[in-house]
Amino acid sequence: MRAVNLITSDDRRGGVGAGRSQGAAYAVLALLGGLALLALVYGLARHQVSSRRAQLAVVQAHAQRVQEATSALSSYTTFDSLREQRVKAVDELVDSRFDWAHTLHELGRVMPAGTSITTLTGAIGAVSDTGAAAAASAAPTSTATTAPPPSATSSAAGSGAAAISVTSATPPGSVPTMTLGGCATSQAKVAQALLRLRLIDGVSKVTLQSSVKAAASGAGSGGGSSSGCAGAAAFSVQLTFQALPAGPSTGQGSAQLTSSTGGEG
Repeated sequence: MRAVNLITSDDRRGGVGAGRSQGAAYAVLALLGGLALLALVYGLARHQVSSRRAQLAVVQAHAQRVQEATSALSSYTTFDSLREQRVKAVDELVDSRFDWAHTLHELGRVMPAGTSITTLTGAIGAVSDTGAAAAASAAPTSTATTAPPPSATSSAAGSGAAAISVTSATPPGSVPTMTLGGCATSQAKVAQALLRLRLIDGVSKVTLQSSVKAAASGAGSGGGSSSGCAGAAAFSVQLTFQALPAGPSTGQGSAQLTSSTGGEG
């Protein structure tokens, strides 16, 4: 008995076409799924970029506010720096000066009773001994007949720069000197005055230049001034002070102080 295929040829061709179209449908679905996945990844990445941009904008705004606040306070920083520079300049300028006021105050405290000062000459000498002697000899002296009224003058110049440099009229390392002329009731009082003068701050040496008894007529001899020393001892003493500290001063010059008094010490 022979088998007979009852399915027509058209039906047989339609079944094969349906199988091929089903494979194409799977391919389209797979493509659509890939596109959807790419769209999802793109959306997530775009959202992350937008979020980061927003955070960046917030940080930039905060940084701008901080910068504006810093700019507003920069003037205080500049002022503080300028204040420190000026304070340092003033300190350096003070260190390069000799304190004549304090020295005169100390002189008034140490002079013993029974002595008086008739002439006083102060000068800032050079660093070397020869320069100090030259400055001391060039300093003006005063006597009873030509002495000006009691006064004390001092000349010094200084300026503070925007940085820390200081210009002083007193050379660094200079040696201040002071020459006293006066009267004492006795030679013992002169010796006591020499001991007391060593107590002045900064004095390194006390040198007695002369000490003679003045004539009763008021005319004196020797190196001391005899004004008001009739019948008393007229003396002359030189005080040598410690050298000024060597600072940043660069100016050249001298500072002098001249005074004449006639009262009791």
